[in-house]
Amino acid sequence: MVEYHKHKLENGLEVLLSPNNYLHSASITVGFKYGLFNERNGETGVSHLIEHTVFEGSNKINHKKVKDFLENKMNYYNGETHDEMTIYSFKFFDLSKYEKVFYTLSEMLFDSSFLEDSIKKEKNAVINEVQSKFDSEIQLDATIARAYMFRKPVFTFLGGNPKVIDGLSRETMLDLYSKYYAPNNAVISITGNFNSKDIMSGIKNYFESIEKANAKPKLEVYTGRTAYKNIHLKSFNIYKGQSSLVFGIKLPGAYQIYNKTERGRAAIVYLTDLLSGNLMRVLREKTGLAYSAGAEFHIGMHTGNLMLYTVVNNKDFEEAKSLIFDEIDDIAAGELDEKPLQKAKQELKLNIADLVDDSFDHSQALVRGKLNYGKDINELYRESMKLSLDDLREAAANYLKKEGQDNSVLVTSN
Repeated sequence: MVEYHKHKLENGLEVLLSPNNYLHSASITVGFKYGLFNERNGETGVSHLIEHTVFEGSNKINHKKVKDFLENKMNYYNGETHDEMTIYSFKFFDLSKYEKVFYTLSEMLFDSSFLEDSIKKEKNAVINEVQSKFDSEIQLDATIARAYMFRKPVFTFLGGNPKVIDGLSRETMLDLYSKYYAPNNAVISITGNFNSKDIMSGIKNYFESIEKANAKPKLEVYTGRTAYKNIHLKSFNIYKGQSSLVFGIKLPGAYQIYNKTERGRAAIVYLTDLLSGNLMRVLREKTGLAYSAGAEFHIGMHTGNLMLYTVVNNKDFEEAKSLIFDEIDDIAAGELDEKPLQKAKQELKLNIADLVDDSFDHSQALVRGKLNYGKDINELYRESMKLSLDDLREAAANYLKKEGQDNSVLVTSN
């Protein structure tokens, strides 16, 4: 279990503190309930561009001072834009001089200046980042699968449309930023070596005066049922003589899953790991048809999806495809064993122990738990430890799809 304290400021900012004086570092993660799935038509990539530009300085602290702070006062920092959230993470050698840290972060995250020169520079950076993702055939196939299921532009899942990003105005960015980068739409977590009383006092001093906003992000994706579709693409990246396969399954978000069954989310995570391991065993270790194969699970409060993938030689494609769907069918039919489940629970205990020893991962996990699942990390842990085979069979029957069923899509390239 992870020990931490929850607080809520008068302006709505949620604060999660988890001190651990045995560590030699401290980390801060700030998350906002605004991401790629909140973008309207004609704004594809604006959330990603905002995430980049926030690092460029505030109305009171110029870019040079922010850059000096980021590069000289901490061990690591990063920003990430996801489907339903954007997070900023910072790892410090220590937080003894927390006043400057909180002052800089409060200004940078909640009062960014969005100067035209900074926007222009970050547009180039974001466009280059998006274009670099075209190097992965599997990622492109998964992107197309998700675009079909959620009725969003393909570029949404690559982080933005270069043409749209290039044409975004400062006014559009500021309008969205002022609405959604607000304390009542945010969570901050601090983990590692620090004094809780001092840190909480500092948070109130520097964050509680920030005004909250009235707007709430609207989900701009299709969450209803989608008809099955088989999409075949002419590859331009994959090696000659090979085929890629991605099978996508559309899932409800965490909110809907929790309404259906308390341990539904934990069950899907376990099934994803099980499928990933089984595909590697069947396609790599047993038959040698593929070098790699696996499964990935993505979930937010309102949307979710499961992706299974592999790359094989053209002559082996039909056999590999058959083996993949046989694995899905067997698990969906409830063919599950107790031993792998107990092993997974033991691995989870080790992962939690490792998590609290790394302030950066720990801080991120606290925020992701709140924004992605609406629950804290301890609730997620308890759900996982209570999982039974019946829970897994119920989740498999409810959520796993066979080839040809609605809420699934098969994307192949060769």
